[in-house]
Amino acid sequence: MGTSIFEVNALLGGPAQATAAPPQTTTTPATPTVQHPTKIDPTVDTVKLSEGAQVRSLKTQGQTVEQIAVSTALSTQTVNSYLGITQPAAPTVAASSK
Repeated sequence: MGTSIFEVNALLGGPAQATAAPPQTTTTPATPTVQHPTKIDPTVDTVKLSEGAQVRSLKTQGQTVEQIAVSTALSTQTVNSYLGITQPAAPTVAASSK
């Protein structure tokens, strides 16, 4: 078991604690400050598309009307309306004369 310098100093009648040496000052060359990009918060930096714009975007990506209707929770009639697709009117049935 070794004896610390503080214990030896105390045994010799010196102060129980050594005084701290003054800090050495060294100069280091200035390092360039690197700026990192700020973190992007997707809830702040996003644009909410209207239903019509969403439908048109999905159609240009190759989705079918049915797929768009399911993914947007819209009816196929509404999707067709946003895309400008008109459904032919149902043929009228002539009343039969008996």
